[in-house]
Amino acid sequence: MARLVAMQQQTQPSLSLLPSSLSDFNGTRLHSQVQCKRRVWQTKGALQVSASSSKNILIMGGTRFIGVFLSRLLVKEGHQVTLFTRGKAPITQQLPGESDQDYAEFSSKVLHLKGDRKDFEFVKTSLAAKGFDVVYDINGREAVEVEPILDALPKLEQ
Repeated sequence: MARLVAMQQQTQPSLSLLPSSLSDFNGTRLHSQVQCKRRVWQTKGALQVSASSSKNILIMGGTRFIGVFLSRLLVKEGHQVTLFTRGKAPITQQLPGESDQDYAEFSSKVLHLKGDRKDFEFVKTSLAAKGFDVVYDINGREAVEVEPILDALPKLEQ
């Protein structure tokens, strides 16, 4: 479940300390008053956003960088996630600090579609057959590579 949190800066009231003697020159006393202000960040409000129902989601790529974390988040939220990759690397790998149980659960739920995104006919037929609700193309490079995805899934909202 994604969270959007608005933050509001609040300044605590000033704290005045008693005047203190700093120095004594020629019988003249210098006095100073110290004030401290402390800034505290507190949440103003929070907004939680979640999908109304489980979605069938395709991630183009997904084995590196943001895709590693995005796929885990979506699976954890109950969505069916498929990674479309070239198949040159394992689609799952345990992250540092990730428990064996969390990794096993993720690995058992994520699906893999191996192919070349430049093989436009394969992309069109395989994606049309799966009927994805949402597509994250996090490694698209050229507009021509995205067209087969849009052709295969005409009901995607943009």
